[in-house]
Amino acid sequence: MNTSLFTLLLLLLLSACASGHQATSAKLRKFVFEKNFNGAIEFLKTSPLVQDEKSKLLYYIELGLLEHYRGDYQASTVNLSLAKELLDELYTTRISGKVNSFVSNDNADLYYGEKYEASLVYFYLSLNYYLQSMSEVDAMKRKELLAKARSEVVAWDSFLTEMKQERLGKALFKEDLLAKTFGALIHESQGNNQDSQIALQLYKDAKGIFFKNYNLYPTFNSSYESFRKNFTSFPDISMEEVAGKYVLETSHTQAFKDFLNFKIDSLSSKKAKTDGSITVLLQDGLIAEKIPQKYEFPMLWGAHASSAVTMGLGAKITFELPSIPNVEVLKGSRLQAIDQTGAIIKESPLSVIAPLSELAQQAINEHSTSIASKTAARVATKHLAALAGSAAAYEAGRQRSDMMMMLLASAGHAASVAAINESERADVRFWSTLPSNIRMGSINLPKGTYTLRAVIGDVGAPEYRVIELGVQEITNNTLKFVMNRNEQVIPVTKVASSGIIEVKPDDGSTDINRSISSDMSSGNECRKDADCAKGKSCKTGKGEIAGWCQ
Repeated sequence: MNTSLFTLLLLLLLSACASGHQATSAKLRKFVFEKNFNGAIEFLKTSPLVQDEKSKLLYYIELGLLEHYRGDYQASTVNLSLAKELLDELYTTRISGKVNSFVSNDNADLYYGEKYEASLVYFYLSLNYYLQSMSEVDAMKRKELLAKARSEVVAWDSFLTEMKQERLGKALFKEDLLAKTFGALIHESQGNNQDSQIALQLYKDAKGIFFKNYNLYPTFNSSYESFRKNFTSFPDISMEEVAGKYVLETSHTQAFKDFLNFKIDSLSSKKAKTDGSITVLLQDGLIAEKIPQKYEFPMLWGAHASSAVTMGLGAKITFELPSIPNVEVLKGSRLQAIDQTGAIIKESPLSVIAPLSELAQQAINEHSTSIASKTAARVATKHLAALAGSAAAYEAGRQRSDMMMMLLASAGHAASVAAINESERADVRFWSTLPSNIRMGSINLPKGTYTLRAVIGDVGAPEYRVIELGVQEITNNTLKFVMNRNEQVIPVTKVASSGIIEVKPDDGSTDINRSISSDMSSGNECRKDADCAKGKSCKTGKGEIAGWCQ
């Protein structure tokens, strides 16, 4: 087999793998939306993920979460534990194990997972142990399971500490609010004074983490773009100034603060407790879909120009980058307790503690911007090589007045272009069955039996939803943990990648990173609308000279 044919087959194989993974994710999400977790698991076990060694991590985390959704926490723990071991191995060998071949893109590489995905592996492991403990009747076994849940929280903290050191000073995901709030609950559940004090400190720590790291996201900060843009300057100014200039709180911000204050006051109080406490963890919706965004620019530049014109070609060079273009705007939510007469006797905030779709969007945009130059250079090199061979054959045919040879040369080049374009499809592998967001709320109630429900949105609004959480018995001094396991899944609206972004080199250069970066980033500086990518306009903040594109 000649080299050209081998290369063509390799490129088409990579393209087929990419298509297979995208189809697998779509089918899994449909199963989850329909609450058919058994069907999802059966399908996953016969899907292309099973045979793809490069996507082994993705297989384990998808399977582990599906087992969690259907309530088989032991099976979920087995698969997520395998995922955690593989994560350790992948991060150890990340540099040496990466594919450096110039003919392949990220689809040919191992799937390492995003940082937020790795963090969630620890969350679900701890949650599984805790939920197992709730149904365990043997006191000793229950205690062992609670200890394991605590152990995962401690390991989670170590992972985040290491990640934080790698990402210091960057406006990226590096502190997990979920780790502090859920970790505090797990310590609280241990039932001893030492762990209660640790829980209290974790809730207090969450306040600082929230301000410094979660004002990066639109759920909590309407001025998030300005916050991101100016993030590196914050060490030189006071937090009061940061809050005044770059933070505009949302209703979700106040809900989260109310939740933290509730927990801090509860653990700080010296008074004897007469009420019980219910905590609800709501896994809502499906995480925003990772889709390909196509980029193209003319092939008539540099060394291409004369040969392409001679051969009568006008093709464009095309490649893809992964993207999450739109994320749903989250609605406010609350937790209600209803007595046996049907009256609502108490409400408390049900706050977003993990806006996973927004975390995913930021991670994908960061990654796509970072690989834009490498991708463009690789594609250009492939096209130059393909054109050189075809142009030589075309010229030989022209000199012999061999029209057939000239046609075959042009056709061969067209086939090469098609194969190259197919090989540069975006790597859209992602943990597709995660919820869109995770919400948490607690409520104190006198001893008795109540019906709980989560209410999302405003009454009468199109987005208004009520999620029934069942009848719960409250006893004195009891921390009960009620979890919604996707009884009602609301999908994130899918936004198709319908447009193609035209990249027009202004000086014949093949370095298009600047153009792509401006499109991927919503926080790039500007002074007029023309400075921004198509579809965005230049906005300025109060008292600022420069603005940012949005």
